Amino acid sequence: MDECKEDETVMASYNVLLGFSVVMLLFALHPAFAQEQTGTLEVFIKNESNDRAPPENTFVKIYQDQNPIPYQTLDPLESNPFTIQLPMGHSYKVEVYVDSMYAGVAFASMNQGQERLDIPIRNSGGVRLTVYYSDGYTPFPNVQVLIKSPEGKLWGSSDTDENGQTIRAWLQPTIRQDDHYYAEIILGPKLKYVFSPLNLQPNVSQEVKVVTNWPKIVDKLITVEVYNSTKNKVTMQDGDFVAQLFDAKKTMISESAVTDKGVAHFSNLKVGTYTLYVKEKDESGNLNSLVAKKVTVTNAIDTIKIYINDPSLNSDNLVCHCVAFRLDDIQDYYLAPAQREIISMFEKRNIPLTIGVIGGVTGADPNLVSTIKGGLAAEHPIEIASHSWNNRVLTSLSKTEQAELIKKTSDKIKTVFGVEPNTFIPPENLFNADTLNILKSYNFTHISYSVATGDPPPFKKSNFYHFPTAAASSILDPSTGFWKPQSVKQIHDAIEGSMLDYGYAVVMMHPYEFSNYENGFYTNNVNSTRVQQMGSLVDELQSENYKILQIGSIEDFDKLEKPSVIPVSEPVQKAGPPNCNCVAFRIDNVQDYYLNDVQNMVIGKFDGKKIPVTIGVIGKFFGSDTKTLNFIKSKVVNGTVDIANRGWEYVDHTGYSVDKQSASIMQTNDKIYSLLHVKADIFSPPMDLFNKDTVQAVKQNRVQYFSSTISTDTPAFSENPKHIPSTLQFANLIDDDPFLTGTIPQKAQSKIKSSIDKYGYAVISLQPSDFALKDNDGASLNQLDQDKFDLLETVIGSLETSKIDVVSLKHASSIMEEKSIVVPDWVKNNAGWWSEGKIGDSDFTKGLEYLISQDIIRIPKTTGTVNGTQAIPDWVKNNAGWWSEGKIGNSDFVKGIQFLIEKGIVRV
Repeated sequence: MDECKEDETVMASYNVLLGFSVVMLLFALHPAFAQEQTGTLEVFIKNESNDRAPPENTFVKIYQDQNPIPYQTLDPLESNPFTIQLPMGHSYKVEVYVDSMYAGVAFASMNQGQERLDIPIRNSGGVRLTVYYSDGYTPFPNVQVLIKSPEGKLWGSSDTDENGQTIRAWLQPTIRQDDHYYAEIILGPKLKYVFSPLNLQPNVSQEVKVVTNWPKIVDKLITVEVYNSTKNKVTMQDGDFVAQLFDAKKTMISESAVTDKGVAHFSNLKVGTYTLYVKEKDESGNLNSLVAKKVTVTNAIDTIKIYINDPSLNSDNLVCHCVAFRLDDIQDYYLAPAQREIISMFEKRNIPLTIGVIGGVTGADPNLVSTIKGGLAAEHPIEIASHSWNNRVLTSLSKTEQAELIKKTSDKIKTVFGVEPNTFIPPENLFNADTLNILKSYNFTHISYSVATGDPPPFKKSNFYHFPTAAASSILDPSTGFWKPQSVKQIHDAIEGSMLDYGYAVVMMHPYEFSNYENGFYTNNVNSTRVQQMGSLVDELQSENYKILQIGSIEDFDKLEKPSVIPVSEPVQKAGPPNCNCVAFRIDNVQDYYLNDVQNMVIGKFDGKKIPVTIGVIGKFFGSDTKTLNFIKSKVVNGTVDIANRGWEYVDHTGYSVDKQSASIMQTNDKIYSLLHVKADIFSPPMDLFNKDTVQAVKQNRVQYFSSTISTDTPAFSENPKHIPSTLQFANLIDDDPFLTGTIPQKAQSKIKSSIDKYGYAVISLQPSDFALKDNDGASLNQLDQDKFDLLETVIGSLETSKIDVVSLKHASSIMEEKSIVVPDWVKNNAGWWSEGKIGDSDFTKGLEYLISQDIIRIPKTTGTVNGTQAIPDWVKNNAGWWSEGKIGNSDFVKGIQFLIEKGIVRV
């Protein structure tokens, strides 16, 4: 028995060893069973000049060994050079693609822990198209030309000029035989001419002639039939009508009277898209527009029908007279201040907005999440649309891969925000049939892309809607990555055109165009000028009775009420806006060490000119740097510098409770007083972001003035605290704005005057970083940018020559408060007679009742009106006399009366 057991034990041990050997053999034969050692491959992409190639519009495919399927794809490429971890013991092929075109290749073997790979690519090639009518020698002006890669991705966009020429585009050359671009020449939504292939050579600026199949002149008579019902044409008894054709520039091309048979005629028209208006003459001979219709004139057109009784019959689409705004690329931290400011601007106006959330990079930024949740809870809430998981173009993925990204994004939005998206915005506006099938299976009901990447079906009642953008707040220049802002007029014109083409309009926006652009990079500083322009457009559309809706609500336009207008950008004045003809300067984010030399020179510029300036101090980071502290102390003593409280830390305070915000203000004020022996009675919220709790915290600390930004706050000079937001940022002020004429200083002066005309004053916000030199990566150096500094000198000088007063921020508020109070002369006369005893208390009280009824003197809502007086002190009569003589201002007199009412001396 014992021998048997011993044999069994030996056999068992043998089996264990045998099993272990088999497992080890499997690991040896199949490396996947073991953890492979990895190394780092550094890849540097450079052009023919040996310069670092920009990573924008670039992606990389990495192949392992001889496998034809990519081991990894980096799309988009985020930096150049870049590093990647790869398993060692393999060879790799790295292919570079720029502008969707093959650009270069290099090979590497991962034999060591650190390898470097340089990949040379060819320089860009330039191309300018000249478009002609079918005769081949007559240029085709004012036609849109799009340059695309085969998958439909847009790489260039331009309208032809009077010579039929586009703007020159610089794109990656087509060095492989199968690579090419193509051009779409677009006359209308359904009328395009495609020129293909379009090949580019490196380092060559090509001229390409494109001859379309459209004749210059349509040599036929085109009849317009005007109907007053679905069957009957108008007659003279219906009115005196005129038909007019306008081109894309809103220039009238031709006019024809409508006959008693209800017809008008046009002939010898150029091929193109026009807007046809039918107008009616009134008794004075004036023309009033009745209906409009977009028409494309070609050889195929003979008759145009237009209906004046039911404008919806003039389109194949439903016509909603509504606009949706779409803010793309919502993500954590990157340009988050601009994201929050745009969302807040719409929320303040009680206007819906659709935001496109990128699922893979959203949810960790508490301030952004809080802002979005606030927008969801608004009376007219924002709509969260899925913008997929990352920026990968879906058309380059399999159906399974697309489904995974779309589902992950929906799940993330549900987890973070508690809502399920039903609107989808495809990355780079590209999608295919697989995308649509996946969306429908996941209960999406809307997709929004761009009309430049796809023609939408007609707007009809449906189970799945296509609502693409035809208007945009900016246009991307693919060669530079810069989003060129469109003017309010350009956007408005595009909205009108979309309404005629599609029956609705969607305006595409990005955080980029609302952020400052410096040295080739977008920064986390808000471009308040652009935000204001967008606010002006929204106000203009509201005044024109457009409905502004979410994309997901466009089809219900006939069931929804237009949101009420809540103006926030302009002070409400009873007798027109007061005007102080004054400017104040506010230097934000003053702190220790960081840019302290630049900071001191900027503050010193104002002190040297004896010009008042307000500086906003960050409490936690102020007081340890003797260079900064001693310098500011000396300027406070000189009396040219006011100190503002910028909060304890430079973080968005709206995520804090009232108590925490109040503690931040108190702690900063205590530190300012201990160091500078002055009380900071101005609060300027970090990042200019605030909520109602912020204002309450300011009140708790008895701070008298509140200064954020005009894009999210309303000037209010008699409130507690007094609101005097900044109206301009220096970085935006010295932009070479393409929509203004003149030199940069002249444009700056024009912007300042525009601010004063609109708001009655201007407050210019500056940052020390505005005047700092930048390194190659765009980081600020503690060295003065003399050109920017000289521009500050020029701006200040232009104010002096224009006789615009430069005052402190608090003084500007006081002037505006004084000018805001308009009191009739008879009230002043009453005050003078009362002070002299010529009229009694009751007669004087009637004047107070008038001031209360006009909201010049404000009293608590529960107190009613003035109904009698107690004994009134002599000093009140003295004040009344001085006021009538002009020795004290309206605001001082009103404050005195307000005091009497609050104390019950004048009973209410």
